[in-house]
Amino acid sequence: MAGQAFSVISNFSSMQAQKDLYFTNIGLNKTLGKLSSGQRIVEAGDDAAGLAIANSLNADGAALDQAVRNANDGIAIIQIADGALNKMNNLLLRAVTLAEQAASDTVGTDEKAILNIEFQEIMNEIDRVVSVANFKGEALFDSSGEFTKEIYVGDTQVASLITISIGGASGVGTSALGLDSSSVSTASGARTALSDLQTAIASVSKFRGALGAQQNRLINAVGIIQVQSLNIKAAASSILDANMAEEIVNMTKWQILMQSGMSSLAQANASSQMVLQLLR
Repeated sequence: MAGQAFSVISNFSSMQAQKDLYFTNIGLNKTLGKLSSGQRIVEAGDDAAGLAIANSLNADGAALDQAVRNANDGIAIIQIADGALNKMNNLLLRAVTLAEQAASDTVGTDEKAILNIEFQEIMNEIDRVVSVANFKGEALFDSSGEFTKEIYVGDTQVASLITISIGGASGVGTSALGLDSSSVSTASGARTALSDLQTAIASVSKFRGALGAQQNRLINAVGIIQVQSLNIKAAASSILDANMAEEIVNMTKWQILMQSGMSSLAQANASSQMVLQLLR
């Protein structure tokens, strides 16, 4: 320091060098922490405001990731229901074949009776498919009414719901389709059954169309959510991620300062030893 007298008690040059080394060491440790973690903000003191913003963005990103899973659960529900309806449609098509065969007088009474046995088994299977279709134990085609679920696809800022609905058993069972009393044991009965089956197939197709529309909405929602999540994560990354090239430059700077500081401290300590030479 300017005007400092020679002293062996107070070595202000050494104190100054030690102070500078203290802050240099802090800077070097911070830089090493950023390089080792890849994070620009290792401690809250590095950028308190940026950390708060990044944490909020990360919360939204985590919520949107779960929203994608929620939407996929909704898609799974619809696919289960559609799978059951597809099976019903295949059964109805087989029933059409049997009714068409039985409607012809070229088929005898005994043959018509055999055809009717398979026809009735198909009707029973349709009702069984309706009764067993479920999602985690909940009947999808409930006789008490529609199966409805609200799918939450919002984030921490804005609430957003997509409602999916599946028609109850009253719309797809053999009774609802007008097939509960159908028979192909006679030619006239088979011809009536053909007309009823055509109506039933149209009804099932209508149900599947409604499910397909809901599934497409959920698929589109997933795509939008994924884009939103990606953009949010990119924004958080720009705040949190360290610029490795910049931090390597900083590390080099702090290392040079550390070396020069240690040299200055050694020189300052040596000056006190030189004062003692005056006593000889």
